[in-house]
Amino acid sequence: MSLLKSRKNLSLVPHRKRRKENPTQSSENWMVSRNLGVGMKNQVDGWNANFEKQLTKIEDLPISLLLEILYRLDLKSAMRCKSVARQWCNLISDPSFANNFVRLHASSVMDRPFALLLNYVDKQIKKRHLLVTSEEPEFKSLTYIPPIYQHDNIEVTVQASCNDLLLCCANMVGNDAGSGPMSEYYVINPISRQWTALPPMPQLARARVGFICWYDTALHKQLSYRVMRIPEFKGESAEFGVEIFSSDTGKWTQSVGLCPQGFRLDVFAFPGVPYNGLLFWWSSTDCLVGFDPNTSKCCQFFEKPVELNPSHGIERLGVCHGTLRICQISGYPYEVAFADPCLRVWELKDYDEGGKWNLEHELYFDKMVSEKSPWLTEYLSKKYPTVAVLAYHPNDGEIVYLMIKFKVVSCNLRRKTLEVVCDIPTADYFYHGCNVFTFVLPCWPTPIPFQTEKAT
Repeated sequence: MSLLKSRKNLSLVPHRKRRKENPTQSSENWMVSRNLGVGMKNQVDGWNANFEKQLTKIEDLPISLLLEILYRLDLKSAMRCKSVARQWCNLISDPSFANNFVRLHASSVMDRPFALLLNYVDKQIKKRHLLVTSEEPEFKSLTYIPPIYQHDNIEVTVQASCNDLLLCCANMVGNDAGSGPMSEYYVINPISRQWTALPPMPQLARARVGFICWYDTALHKQLSYRVMRIPEFKGESAEFGVEIFSSDTGKWTQSVGLCPQGFRLDVFAFPGVPYNGLLFWWSSTDCLVGFDPNTSKCCQFFEKPVELNPSHGIERLGVCHGTLRICQISGYPYEVAFADPCLRVWELKDYDEGGKWNLEHELYFDKMVSEKSPWLTEYLSKKYPTVAVLAYHPNDGEIVYLMIKFKVVSCNLRRKTLEVVCDIPTADYFYHGCNVFTFVLPCWPTPIPFQTEKAT
């Protein structure tokens, strides 16, 4: 038996004779089935459309669910969501949103991204620029110059910083910042791009500037800040002129700074460092002085560390992990003594009990190594290396940032290792003592009330 014939008997279903249908009736049945199918398809399509419409209308989400979604975004995404819808903008702009957002992200405060901001001058066009050392995407969109100051004949410099706010000065090209007849100060948040201009001063002279602000996200208090200017004066003095701007009054006032122990600032003195409600400067008399920005009186005074060499000043005053720090580079060619160059870092302990400087690190240049950049190791082993301290890491006490051969270099003080961060353009126009600021990305940007307009 052939395979073809055998397959005919494999069916387990008995064969039935097909009923003969009337052609007319068959056509009618087909039309009914077709119409029924089309109707059902249209109904199903309608159901799908309504379902998809419900899915795509995110504004119909319950407010509580929408807030839970927004709370879990990163800062940059949350700020961008303000432009999605008016409802979203109102929710994110409400003070309670910032409180809950910060509370949810508070565990990551110590790991917040940060960057160094460095002012430098472009030699080609003789104009100042701001170098941001971080490659993090959050810092790529930082804006610190409002449109009103974006002109060829105006240059802007960052004068001081506090938290995520910058105090800037706009002046005509060629004038010293803060001393020209057209100089204007303003405070800006480069993340939210909110800014406000300070009223002009009757007279402007070269001065050392400090900036401090207070804002409590949890209490929704309005931002309050002070700008303190100490005009240049000759020699050491216990009394000197001070100019203070208060955001509470919106006015500049002139007063007398008082420091019974004596106070003196170098030509290239650092901006005032905000700490514990005071503004600190390192005096040329080898002491740390803290001024009350409300009264301009000296409220804290700390003598120099015992190990500090009096023949050479400090390299950098700053804050690391919530504590004041200073450092000094000693040895030849930084001082007359023919000793090996060395970097020492002190931390201020027992602040509320009179203060005590503790030597945290002591590192000789010829002990530093760099695996990725061997030329750094070779350069520092030479007899006369030139090194400057730019800044402290805001949270890691073992990291400082140096300038070596016109490059920003990260130095691990414990491991004695070096790593190049970035180049400094036209470094011969860069003054390391005055224009380096540490900018830490906050959990939520500090709001600026009465903003002039939004920077773009």
